[in-house]
Amino acid sequence: MPVSRTEIDRIKARLGDGTTLPRPRLVPELSYGRHRGPARPQSRLAAVAVALYHCPTQGWVIPLTLRPLNLQHHAGQVCLPGGRVEAGETIFEAAFREFREELGVDAKVTNFCGQLSPQYVYASDNLVHPVVAVIEHPQPWKPDPVEVSQVITLPLSQLETLVTETFSENNGGSFSRKTTGSSRVKSQGHQVIKQRGVVVNSAEVDQLRFRAPVLTHQEHQIWGATALILDQLARVLHDRK
Repeated sequence: MPVSRTEIDRIKARLGDGTTLPRPRLVPELSYGRHRGPARPQSRLAAVAVALYHCPTQGWVIPLTLRPLNLQHHAGQVCLPGGRVEAGETIFEAAFREFREELGVDAKVTNFCGQLSPQYVYASDNLVHPVVAVIEHPQPWKPDPVEVSQVITLPLSQLETLVTETFSENNGGSFSRKTTGSSRVKSQGHQVIKQRGVVVNSAEVDQLRFRAPVLTHQEHQIWGATALILDQLARVLHDRK
């Protein structure tokens, strides 16, 4: 069932009522301090756009991006459009400037709903602020091929499954796919098992291997900071503490 405008209004009311937001649950095993302590004082400030618009066939949707495999950070991952906050910018301005640069269209914001909890991403040393807003139905995407290999639309109604679904390891139906020269992702049920090389002085010296819960949409696995942000939005939407 498509999410109604009343539920969009509920998101805005919940984000603006001043109460503590529910903690995201989809925490990776190897969380690099992201959920174990504060960000470094020198961390870069970043913003992402959680943009909601109404699609005639899917109801309310959130545009996501699939990152190219040749990027230095987050290669091959599904992300929310966003990036670093530049000097003189607000978090809101940065989020929707990056939206325009990555997706090739202006986000015509009709309603600013508020912000979700910041997430510290160790790998890129960014403290990411998620900005939630309703936008008009965008024109056809013109994604920047340097930053975006595919635009993915996630129906907001699909987030309802995150509220009650448990994330447990499943021995059946696993698969693996190569993402970069030193990185491999393996999915088992609702877990993703990630291996990443540790590089010192341009030489790989070790491997890190950890599990993380995922949100599966179509053939894509959404994990890490993006999954955490979407999980918190799901709990706000369905009024879970």
